[in-house]
Amino acid sequence: MKRIFFILIIFVIITSGYAQVSEKSQRKFYKQGDWEFGFALNIGVSSEQTKQTSIYSDGSSQYSYTYDYTEKGFYTHLGVSTGYYIINGLSIEPEFDLNVYNWEISASLLANLCYTFYLPQKNIYPYLKLGYGLSTEPGTSSLFEFLDIKTINAGVGLKLAYSSGMAFRMEINYRNLKGSNTDYYSTYETTTSVISISFGASVLF
Repeated sequence: MKRIFFILIIFVIITSGYAQVSEKSQRKFYKQGDWEFGFALNIGVSSEQTKQTSIYSDGSSQYSYTYDYTEKGFYTHLGVSTGYYIINGLSIEPEFDLNVYNWEISASLLANLCYTFYLPQKNIYPYLKLGYGLSTEPGTSSLFEFLDIKTINAGVGLKLAYSSGMAFRMEINYRNLKGSNTDYYSTYETTTSVISISFGASVLF
């Protein structure tokens, strides 16, 4: 997964570099030096795979067993982001999300790299997004007590410009979250995959 993630980042950077050379018309939006503020609502499904390893001892002998199980459920999140365009089309985009997995709340802090493509004479701007960050475990007593769930974030979408610097955003988003925790007897390793559809808006300033 890490290898695929880094390959995709390299692809986005190479694509953005090529686009700088190939653009012949002047961009109107998403140019170097622009700031973009956005918010979005995601709705989708999650699949959580847990590997439980337990060890018991009766004083003279030690016993262990491993148990795997999968739980699927509903997922949604509200997110806000602020992006800065370091070159035309390519932005660094910190993101904060409040997530709901099967009605349990968690939070995510992400750092995304986003490339917004330019189509001459069009008000449609396709984009790719790749990011990495940390999340809290759903259901924890404090949203920011333990930001220890490694989170990979990827998306492909469209920005539909409808006025100067403002756009509707639609995105298909994928997330992969990995974490572990330990109690007195057992260790739990959890991998969660999330696929969702995002609807939102953004404004340039």
